[in-house]
Formats: sequence, C-alpha cells, structure tokens
Amino acid sequence: MITTADISKTKDLILSVEQLNTVIGKTPKKAIKTRKAKGGGTWDYVSGSYMKKQLNMLFGWNWDFEIMSEQILIEAGEVVVKGKLTCRSNGNTIVKMQYGNKDIMFRSGTTKPLSIGNDLKAAATDALKKCASELGIAQDIYAPADFKDVEVVEAEVINSGKSNLEKLANHD
Repeated sequence: MITTADISKTKDLILSVEQLNTVIGKTPKKAIKTRKAKGGGTWDYVSGSYMKKQLNMLFGWNWDFEIMSEQILIEAGEVVVKGKLTCRSNGNTIVKMQYGNKDIMFRSGTTKPLSIGNDLKAAATDALKKCASELGIAQDIYAPADFKDVEVVEAEVINSGKSNLEKLANHD
C-alpha cells in the first residue's frame, strides 16, 4: 500500500485515488491475449477495445485520439502512424504521443496491397494502445519488469511527519 503523497509531490493530483488504482492495477487475465512474435516466441498484449474501455472508465469518455501523421512505406512493407491521446481529468489535461505500426497485407503472390486503409486503422490502434500504456494502463503487460502490484490510498497526516509507507516499513 502506498499513499497519494508517495506517488506525487504535487498537492493536486490529476487523477483521483480510484483512477490511480485502475491505472496501476493488474490487468485482468481475461483481457490478456497472446500472439506469435516476429523472430519466434510469443507476446502478451491487450486489445484496442480493452484500452478504449479503460480510457472510457478512467476519464468518463472525456478523451480524444488524433492521428498526427502517417507514412505508407511500401518498400519496407509497413505503415506507421503518429497518434496523440488527450485525456481530461479534474480540470487538467494529459497528452501522450506515440507511434504505431502495422505490416502491410499484400494480395496473395503479389506486391499489391490488399487494403492500406485497414493497415492504417490497425497502426492507429497500435498508436492508441502505446499512448494509453504511457499513462500506465496494462503496465504489467507492456513493462512487466517495472510493474509492482500496489494499492493507492489517501495520504494521512501522521504526527511524526512520516508517510504511511514509511510508517508501515518501520512498523511504528
């Protein structure tokens, strides 16, 4: 358990305690999917619809996603988009920008793309997921080495001036 004071040195948190616990909480097992990785092995991931659901629950539909740029790299066989996620909470705005990509699907036996539009949509979803992960959503999936399963609670004023985390660590 950590306190809001342990998380941020600012007095006015952008996210509420409930929002913080949703962001830093463990991803439900039913939301975790697995796919084959290039070069072998597998990757865990969450779907774009899961990320959108989390954003809707966290920010009450008060968020926007915009494509800032796109590149169609036929020779490289991929499309790349740069996306911008804007979330509003408690009178504040949070902006995250990231790239997403998607291998181009070609018609069987040709170098003619099947649907660049579908490839761009998939790259846009990838960019949205990357932006949302920058907020901490699904951190246990995308940055498992950095993830710690904790619960955030409101900071309490302690006579000794210690935070709840210090008090628990010292068993005062």
